[in-house]
Amino acid sequence: MRQHGWDSDEAMLEDLRDALMEPAASSSEVPPEFYEAARAAFTWRTIDAELLAISYDSVLDDDLMARARSTMTARQLVFDADGVSLQVEVTEAGITGQLMPPRSARVALVTPDGVGEEADTDELGCFLMGPPPRGPIRFRLDDSSLTDWVCL
Repeated sequence: MRQHGWDSDEAMLEDLRDALMEPAASSSEVPPEFYEAARAAFTWRTIDAELLAISYDSVLDDDLMARARSTMTARQLVFDADGVSLQVEVTEAGITGQLMPPRSARVALVTPDGVGEEADTDELGCFLMGPPPRGPIRFRLDDSSLTDWVCL
């Protein structure tokens, strides 16, 4: 095989044809550390989505609220990770939330169609958004950390 002498399409196609005609490498020829690196990389594919898992949903976790669903006016959601908590209250009028411990952050409401609305937290970690869309949503912090999906 030539050393990348692709002066023309014909030369490149000839090299490609030669490469496809060579026998495939067996799995025993792949070094074990390549497999370990691939497995490690694969486990990181959803690391952002795992950072803020839902720990409380008033619709699912509160027996009293479950009995009085017809009078429910607000839904509380709490998403937790190591040392970070996002507390959210959802009403028909809008979404209020607080990031604990308080810090400056950009919070985005994400729908399956993309980002719906964004808000910055204040010095207490609080933010406000407009009326929530119907269907599945999640929150993203600073274009990195994601919460679980919840259906409104």
